[in-house]
Amino acid sequence: MKQINILEIQDKEYPDALKKIKNPPKKLYFEGNITLLEKPIISIIGSRSCTENGKKLAQKFATELVYQDIVIASGMAKGIDSIAHEATLEANGSTIAVLGSGFNHIYPKENIELFHNIIKNCGLVISEYEPNMKAISQNFIKRNRIISGISIGVLIVEAAYRSGTSVTARLALEQNKKVFVLPHEITDSHGVGTNRLIRNGSILVTSTKEIISEFKFLKYNKIKKQKDTKISKLPTKKELKNKKYEEVYNLITQDIISINDIYKNTNKSMGEINTILFMLEVEGYIKKVPGGYTCILNKE
Repeated sequence: MKQINILEIQDKEYPDALKKIKNPPKKLYFEGNITLLEKPIISIIGSRSCTENGKKLAQKFATELVYQDIVIASGMAKGIDSIAHEATLEANGSTIAVLGSGFNHIYPKENIELFHNIIKNCGLVISEYEPNMKAISQNFIKRNRIISGISIGVLIVEAAYRSGTSVTARLALEQNKKVFVLPHEITDSHGVGTNRLIRNGSILVTSTKEIISEFKFLKYNKIKKQKDTKISKLPTKKELKNKKYEEVYNLITQDIISINDIYKNTNKSMGEINTILFMLEVEGYIKKVPGGYTCILNKE
């Protein structure tokens, strides 16, 4: 069995910010790049059963924060957490996952591949629980203080009325961390928690620049944006000549799609998808961008 690294509270590498929270973990089990704890970290968290819009927003903000040299942390749960980790990796950024269980019981099981990808891409996974600790609900609530504790700020994408996300936001405020919230449609249950946080004084944000501007020690790196075009005038996708690539090609539009989302929406193996993406890119149908792939449109 692989040896898990241990960082104790008296160790030099133990983050000062975490020492200052209420009930800091006496030791952290970890795998990966421990030096990430020394860098500016923003946590992106939200609903496990997120909406499609929430998913796109998590991808957008994770990717754009990577451009700002920010490390993205989250809890590797289903939904917004996983999307934030995946988008960060797709953008070649650094991410930290905080587990609510031991390393021998990665939860949820479908995120075991994500866990390995984080380590493989120089990320960091930490847990205060000894490796054989199983996943139990109270431990996930407890670990949320670590997610906010290592961060300079927490970004809430979606949250229901009662949720672990709202608990993390409360803990972050108690730790004097900045809590950023994306506004949400008032008739959608996924936005009840977020809108309530805004009403209670959290910082409403609609752009990455607004987040960065809250920290005097951070400098905003301008992100180039494509000009908006009316839908009626949008050029069309190139006509695909090789039909065996059609299933994958049909999923790729002007919006960024990650390789993980392509995998989830096809019956193909990851190896087949990688080969098809390579061929589509070589033949000029798609291009790789931070966060995934987009199509190359016909020139008018």
